[in-house]
Amino acid sequence: MSKRTFADARQEFGLQKFLFSPLSTLFYVPFVPGAPRLIVRHFDGELPPALVQPYADLVRAAQDWIERRPDRARLIRIEQPTEVGTDFVARPHHTYYTSTDAYQDLEDPPEPPRELDEMRRALSTAIANPASEQEAIMGGVLARSLLEPTGKTYFHESEGRFIVVEPKVTHADVQRWAAVSHASQHGPEVTAARDVIGVRRGK
Repeated sequence: MSKRTFADARQEFGLQKFLFSPLSTLFYVPFVPGAPRLIVRHFDGELPPALVQPYADLVRAAQDWIERRPDRARLIRIEQPTEVGTDFVARPHHTYYTSTDAYQDLEDPPEPPRELDEMRRALSTAIANPASEQEAIMGGVLARSLLEPTGKTYFHESEGRFIVVEPKVTHADVQRWAAVSHASQHGPEVTAARDVIGVRRGK
């Protein structure tokens, strides 16, 4: 099944512009009974369409990494894309009132949940010594998303854990992830090809 374009999704859902950023533009599905509650990121800025799949792969890999350890998984969940198109990514539209940046308010900040310190201690320890370049990239993204105040992470009372509605990635993060992933997939082939060429030249 071929992937859809942003134009296809915009026509189907009647997407409205929500927020512009240098990385890309966010759109939302207007509230209509029966319509899906979605936020759509259109890769129309510093993040070009070529980085859509690496972006989605990075988000998926971060959640997989979280799930490898129960002490992380019970405290953290990273929301996953519901659709990855040719030039967009869609995700669920969360409604919440208190994000982690609210705990830093100078006037009358809300009381943070006791899980906040526990989560930050566990994550800080886990990302301190990355075992690979991919883990180093994920560590930076997770640090910005969970250790620093942000409007894109909140505590879900019924789940008892912090939900990252969208990881705080940079253009450099996604570019590095794409390069490392490409090298890990094609490195042996490239090395083998160079060896063959070297042998032929030696003859």
